[in-house]
Amino acid sequence: SGVISGYGGKCAEVAGSLSANGTAIQLNACGTGSGQSWTVAADGTLRALGKCLTVAGGATADGTPAQLATCTGATSQKWTSDAKGQLVGTGSGKCLDATGPSSANGTKLQIWTCAATANQLWKLPTAA
Repeated sequence: SGVISGYGGKCAEVAGSLSANGTAIQLNACGTGSGQSWTVAADGTLRALGKCLTVAGGATADGTPAQLATCTGATSQKWTSDAKGQLVGTGSGKCLDATGPSSANGTKLQIWTCAATANQLWKLPTAA
């Protein structure tokens, strides 16, 4: 496990390191907090605080928020890192994206049509 680093050198973080379902995923300065410790699981999920990086409601529209939720095996919780460094949602076919695009601390993450723009490129920790 480790950090998922992205736009502006910031890291994907569970807001407030709160494990409640529906907690937003945001950018923040990379540190050592539990909300930035992600595990790339063998089933294609990205896990933090015992839960999964999830597309809200399993939706597929551009702008749908990324959030934390109990892992269920749904396709809205499965991600593939492509050759460009994009994280593509299995269920949506869309990419994990920093809104704005902004790299400010607290910038929320969403899904958006993949364009390989800087705000859609992520570096994952090595698989567990």
